[in-house]
Amino acid sequence: MSSLKRRIDRILSQGEGRQLAWLAGIAVTLFLVLVLVGSIWALKWTEILNLYLDPGSYPLEAKSGSQDSLNFFSLLIAFGGILVLNALTVSAFSNVFDNISEKCRKGERRYRLKGHVLILGGGQQLTGMLRELRDNRAFDGKDIAVMTSSDVEALREEVETALGDPAFCKRIIWYRGERDNRDELESACAAAAACIYIIGEDGEEVHDSASVAALGHLQAVCSGEGASIPCYMTLNMHSSLDVFEYLGNDAGSRLDVEIINTNDYVAEQLLVDTGFLPVPGEGQTLHIVIAGTTSMARSVATAAAQICHFPLDPALPRRTLITFIDAGIKEEADIFIANHQSLLELSHYRFVTPGSEPEQHLPDPAYGDFLDVEWEFIDGRTSSPAVREMLVRWAEDPAQKLALLFCFSRDDANVSASLHLPKLLYDAGIPIGVYQRGRDEIIRKAIESGQFGNLTVFGEALEGSDALFLNRSLIGKRVNFLYALKYNNPRPSSEEEAWSKLSYAHKISSIASANSIPVKLRAFGIEPTWSAINALDADTLASLSEVEHRRWMLSALLMGYRAAPLAKRSDRSDFKRLKNEKFIHLDIAPFSELDPTEAGKDTTIVSNIPYILNGDSKI
Repeated sequence: MSSLKRRIDRILSQGEGRQLAWLAGIAVTLFLVLVLVGSIWALKWTEILNLYLDPGSYPLEAKSGSQDSLNFFSLLIAFGGILVLNALTVSAFSNVFDNISEKCRKGERRYRLKGHVLILGGGQQLTGMLRELRDNRAFDGKDIAVMTSSDVEALREEVETALGDPAFCKRIIWYRGERDNRDELESACAAAAACIYIIGEDGEEVHDSASVAALGHLQAVCSGEGASIPCYMTLNMHSSLDVFEYLGNDAGSRLDVEIINTNDYVAEQLLVDTGFLPVPGEGQTLHIVIAGTTSMARSVATAAAQICHFPLDPALPRRTLITFIDAGIKEEADIFIANHQSLLELSHYRFVTPGSEPEQHLPDPAYGDFLDVEWEFIDGRTSSPAVREMLVRWAEDPAQKLALLFCFSRDDANVSASLHLPKLLYDAGIPIGVYQRGRDEIIRKAIESGQFGNLTVFGEALEGSDALFLNRSLIGKRVNFLYALKYNNPRPSSEEEAWSKLSYAHKISSIASANSIPVKLRAFGIEPTWSAINALDADTLASLSEVEHRRWMLSALLMGYRAAPLAKRSDRSDFKRLKNEKFIHLDIAPFSELDPTEAGKDTTIVSNIPYILNGDSKI
């Protein structure tokens, strides 16, 4: 019935012509029924038509010998004509249909749905998500409900134009509503959904707060027994994610929640899923230069810091250098340092103003100097002669591998800056990433020209960007499963069971561990096969384990864990309280300080790479 109701509503919302056609259809159908019934009394269709079109021709006095039933039937014909064909009745029907039509267009009609995809918000991600829902066979035949607080008619027209697929668009049900209103969520049948996406609207000042409120209502609406419902929530601010890193899982809800910063995910897709980043050779440093201090720039930096770890070289204790370049960078740099104080307190970093002495920061000696990533903040524009000279010098330096990314807030600024670099960078094949939130045709054409070296475009609006987040946690689940099988009691029966019980912070840690594997393999020259892993000598396996530990330390520090002073790290009697209540982790320390059990966790990961990447199980 719900499906029929929606089809009728869709027809009625398409204009007065359709409404009149429906009225005509009703009139003809009723006439045919009357003709069929009138055959009982051998009434001719012309007699019925005359009475149907002109109810006034009904005889006020019954004919002699007439049957009462025939007279009553004639009366019904007359009344039928009055009801269906009378102008006032037509007008009344038209008003009803107009109301239905307007409510449908404005997203105010509600339907009883089950097994549908519910998307809460009409932000920029929506079109890409709908495109992937159309192309992914797993969602064939599923209804898609989109609830937005914006203008439904305008959004629908924009999306349907972008999709260009009228048949698919008929599967989309548009609702006008606030995602942080429990009644609206219940009216969208959230508890019966197959999966839920909380994406919000573009330009909202309270985007993250509204989405978190929506999540709270959904957890209440979807409480109780039943199948779990995958729920993906996107947040804009890194500080919002920081809060969730201190929270556990909600065990009372059927929602299986994953929280994503979309900028982080875009950065991961470039740095992890492609060969964009070069791998430094022996005696070299990887130098990642990021133009801009936007949220995307910070996401690129933190994603790189978690995956760019290489075999330790005694002459190069810090083999990854991440440089931000922007005009007036000091204020943004201070914000970055404050937001990641646990990490930066243990790091080497410096402020550089061309023509002046750098302002250096060294790790606190009380904690030690053991991180392998350093930071740099340069005050300047990529178009300035001083910065252009730096870029040329870095590109020519044989002691480093350079990668350059443009992450300004405007697409046109990224295009302009990336296409006007010193020619040497293009000729040297320096990888250059160009962030585009919207269309990418200019960079695509630049790549086709062959005149701009090694350009790569990235952004959340690009096709093939896994807009539904279905691939994001696949290998992260396997990392967690390895830990759970070895260290949990009772042991989980499946990857999904282990994952569903995990806190947000540990999910992120597992995903970060999995993300680092492709770079590890390239750095060590290893194939992700059991034969290759089993052939590793003890020294190489130990080096891989140390690299994994250094990767884990960066992830833990970025999540807000703090290190303990060197003098207190050996006392592990208060380990759990410090970790769970103070967020101080005693394993944020050099690999050489770890006891065999803790070091063994890193070895568990690197010795099971074929399972993590390919699902090739030997566990």
